[in-house]
Amino acid sequence: PAAEPSFPHPFFSKASAMVEQLPGFTKKEFAMGAHGLQWKAGSTEIERVSCQARLLGVKPGWTISTINGVQIMDSQNAWWELLKCKKSGQKYEVWFMKDEASIREDQMKAEAEKEKKRKALEERKRREEMERKIQQDAEKKRADELASKKAEYWDKQNAGVAGTEAAASSSAAPAAPAEAPAEAAPPAEEGGGEEQAADGEKEPDAA
Repeated sequence: PAAEPSFPHPFFSKASAMVEQLPGFTKKEFAMGAHGLQWKAGSTEIERVSCQARLLGVKPGWTISTINGVQIMDSQNAWWELLKCKKSGQKYEVWFMKDEASIREDQMKAEAEKEKKRKALEERKRREEMERKIQQDAEKKRADELASKKAEYWDKQNAGVAGTEAAASSSAAPAAPAEAPAEAAPPAEEGGGEEQAADGEKEPDAA
C-alpha cells in the first residue's frame, strides 16, 4: 500500500490515534471485493451503502476523507483510489467524516456512557465504603470482645489472688486464748476440817 502522506489540514495526521480522537472521524477497514460505497456525483458524500460498507456501519451522509492514506478531494479521486485498492487484493483503510446527525448521536451515546460510568463509579465507591464500614465495625466488635475477655480474666485472677492472701492471713493469725480454767477452791484452813467432821458426827445424835 502507498505510504500515508502528510497533509496540511489539521484534521489529518500520520498518527492515526490522533485522528481517531477528532469528533466525527471514524476508520473502517475494507477487504478485497465490492466495497459497497456509492457517493453523490462531484462530491465525496456517501449516498447509498451496501455489501462491506453496510456491514461495517457506514451511513449515508458521511463523506470520504482518505482512502489508504490518500486524501480524497472529489468523486473521481475516490473512484480511482478505491479501484486501486480493490485490485491490490489487500485490506485497506477508509477514513470517513460523519454527518452532523451521526455526530450528535455519537455525542449522546458518549454522554450516556459517561453517565453510566459515573453512576457505576459512585455505586462502587458506595459499596466499598459500606464494606469498609462493616469491616471496621467487625474489627471494633472483635477488639471490644477481646478487651472484655481480658478484663474478665484479670478480674478472676485478681479475685483469686485476694482470696489466697485472705486465707494466708487467716492461717497466720495467732489462735485466740482458751478460757481460763475455773479457779480452784482455796484450801481449807487448818483445823477447820476437823470441826466440820465433828459437826457432822454430832448431827445424828441430835436427831
